[in-house]
Amino acid sequence: MEKDNKKPKAILPKGFKDNIQEFIDLRNTVTETIRAVCQKFGFTELETSSIEYTDVLGKFLPDKDKPSGGVFSFQDDDDQWLSLRYDLTAPLARFVAQNYQDLVKPFKRFQSGIVWRNEKAGPGRYREFLQFDADVVGVQSTYIDAELCIMVSDIFKSLDLNFDQFQIKYSNREIWDNLFKELKITKQQEPLVLRAIDKKDRVGEEGIRNLLQKGRKDQSGDFMEGVGLDGSQTEQIINFIGNNNQSNQQLEEFKEYLSNYKNYPIKFDPSIVRGLDYYTGMVFEAELLLNVKNKKGEDVIFGSVAGGGRYDKLISRFGKEDVPATGISIGVDRLIVALQQQNLLSVNSSPLVVIANMENNQLSEYLKMADELRVSGIACEVSYGSKNLAKQLKYCDRKKANIVVIAGDSEIKDGVVSIKDLAAGKELSKKITEREEWKDSKAGQFEVKRKEFVSAIKNILDNQ
Repeated sequence: MEKDNKKPKAILPKGFKDNIQEFIDLRNTVTETIRAVCQKFGFTELETSSIEYTDVLGKFLPDKDKPSGGVFSFQDDDDQWLSLRYDLTAPLARFVAQNYQDLVKPFKRFQSGIVWRNEKAGPGRYREFLQFDADVVGVQSTYIDAELCIMVSDIFKSLDLNFDQFQIKYSNREIWDNLFKELKITKQQEPLVLRAIDKKDRVGEEGIRNLLQKGRKDQSGDFMEGVGLDGSQTEQIINFIGNNNQSNQQLEEFKEYLSNYKNYPIKFDPSIVRGLDYYTGMVFEAELLLNVKNKKGEDVIFGSVAGGGRYDKLISRFGKEDVPATGISIGVDRLIVALQQQNLLSVNSSPLVVIANMENNQLSEYLKMADELRVSGIACEVSYGSKNLAKQLKYCDRKKANIVVIAGDSEIKDGVVSIKDLAAGKELSKKITEREEWKDSKAGQFEVKRKEFVSAIKNILDNQ
């Protein structure tokens, strides 16, 4: 048998990405801000499993060969289908049903976690991304739905967004249920209609009209089947989403809460339906009104970064009675992209000290210095590569180190070390025009006694 010498290509599948330190720091900054606001509203943290039984997720069920599209699934050794979670709500419903008797209700939880969608990838549309959810289980009143919208507004404010830079729109699934009865829309057609309406911001009114009837072809050339409604049904739905004078008991209660926050950018919009099938009452969506650049350099409105609603029947799937529940999800990675483009997001990385490796026989001394710095809470690494100082300094520059400690045989013998403040050195170098002047200055570099080097480094970092 011939050996297969074909080497794998070092590439990622479509819709996935690697995240480097800078992005991870930004992500952590945003999630910590969101966590802090959630805790102020009485939420506690929960982590659910990344993998669930496929039927637990509810929206997608296996066909004769494999689960249908939308989730990443595989069969366990007992032939049961398992899936990576596609959101954080379905796993929460399972957790509540499993632990219902032990939970203090209302149960208010927040969670940050990666979710996966086995869908067509596209520009800015990933199949793996971070979500942040806040949910409340056990409150029937839509006051709590309104409070979630206020909390999300406060989260955006904490991220330095102004009220004119975002808005939260809300509606109610029950007014749609009444419309479906009036228009004699079948149960099979209902979710298809809602998914068509959910695409309003992307396809416009004419696009919705096509989706409700025969279907439409998107920009990639793919054809999406229509719902098959007649012209009269379609036009009544189009008129419905333009009528902002609708109400019911849930909406009135929701508005009563919001009357205490009249300056908040929260408004009714009947076209907000949310695409998932499990919503039963109030639904809401937060969008950024920021102008951002797309990949073609064109100015576009950024759009939705959060959404959610009430799902009072999701937990009852597990044999429980209906349990009132509501929640909202924030697309953290999308939010970061928008904040970066507006220069509203920056991270102060932890300072780093590098100890240059000048002599092979001084390794023990270098390690002692590194240990002293780490004990003092200062990140430090010893350079183990080239003994060439210029190459080591180039590494420090690329690593964005703050300080380099330089100690050869003569310095260690004399009980001193050289400290190079890289930030100060860069500023001084800008003012030096002659090569000899630069060599004589040793820009940003000075000598201290070995026993005082930790306090000297602390002083530099405190003033950077």
